[in-house]
Amino acid sequence: MRLTRKGGVVILLLVLSAGIVFAGGTQAQQSGGGTAVLNLWHIYADESRGVPIEAACRRFEAANPGVKVVISTYANDPYKTKLKTVSGDDFPDVFHSWGGGWLKSFVDAGYVADITAEATAAMSQLNPASVNFNNFDGKIYGVPYTAGTTILYYNKAIFDKYSLKPPATWTELEGVCQTLIANGITPFACANKTKWPGAQYFVYLAMRIGGGDIFQRAQNKEVKFTDPAFIKAGDMLAEMVNNGWFPTGANGLDWDTGQSRMLMYQEQCAMIVQTGGLLGTVRTENRDFYDNKLGVALFPAVEGGKGKATDILAGENAFSVSAKSKNLDLAKKLALFLATDQEEQQAIMNNGILAGKPGLQITDVHVREAMDQLAGATYMQNYIDQTLSPELAEVHKDTTQALFGKTMTSQQAAEAMQKAFDAAQ
Repeated sequence: MRLTRKGGVVILLLVLSAGIVFAGGTQAQQSGGGTAVLNLWHIYADESRGVPIEAACRRFEAANPGVKVVISTYANDPYKTKLKTVSGDDFPDVFHSWGGGWLKSFVDAGYVADITAEATAAMSQLNPASVNFNNFDGKIYGVPYTAGTTILYYNKAIFDKYSLKPPATWTELEGVCQTLIANGITPFACANKTKWPGAQYFVYLAMRIGGGDIFQRAQNKEVKFTDPAFIKAGDMLAEMVNNGWFPTGANGLDWDTGQSRMLMYQEQCAMIVQTGGLLGTVRTENRDFYDNKLGVALFPAVEGGKGKATDILAGENAFSVSAKSKNLDLAKKLALFLATDQEEQQAIMNNGILAGKPGLQITDVHVREAMDQLAGATYMQNYIDQTLSPELAEVHKDTTQALFGKTMTSQQAAEAMQKAFDAAQ
């Protein structure tokens, strides 16, 4: 819990198990005494990113007398749901976004301010590749403050105990999983209640089989979502489920409450495929595990596939600005400040998160490993549930969750995806 102030009144913020922090208020407004109130919504209640953002907001207030930033924090999926149900007039002044089709849906609805001029002026302090995720029709609608790549994490202690090495190929992974299962260890931790954690396995399989750009080609209508690469990826994912590579009932486990991470900490599972955000989370939750047991590797190549192990699934977290903000110039200024503030960005990097600002000092060994993956990438695919429109993203997540639950075949999942894609055109 922490304290904040609004109009001179102290408000207690509670981080609930459901992931929501209530800070009061939504739209920026003028409060008593002429204070300009900016409401900021983001998804990080943990120390790795939440604390540096809070400190940065206090520095922003000090540098801009008469401004008060009120922070509301939500868990990932409740945040997405809430933002979709908020009217444009009640949008927070500055809000967490991911770019891609997710952000474009809000841009098309007229909810997001064009910040091209401000972002262009600050481009030397931003990562241009990440900025492009927020660029639509030549206009910029978000500024990245963290970067990320989806990583194969593994427990080094378990791997050492059974003389295992991080697998570079699918055949090697099969051997690793056989050894783990023979010793009573489930290979992969996956909490797939919110669907996107399991979808990452499918995405990587499709990229390894069909090539790193297979999803981009499907969106460009160069191939269909029923392409053999997608069918085979679904078949391989189903085989992973059938062979006991995931916890029983993975679709009922919740990532937001840490259920998959607990399986890693308790050494019931040996690996997990997750975004770079896992680094900061584990560093905060279990520092001993982070320092002594956590290993970082690439998702293995599939023999005979068109993709490479260095084709990575990646993305960014950004801040966007409400077009309806009553303090629009200040809101733009805050978004740029959070994306470029040296002290905040360095603190994020030091806490095990890949910050968005170039040229920072990297002191954390795991962050260095993740940054090396980004630097060595032969292809970078933005997170699929962010690349697609929200409607198509739900179909993508629903069908991959169905593969985990054995309620769809890979052919049925592919056909459902293509049908939804055609209907959206």
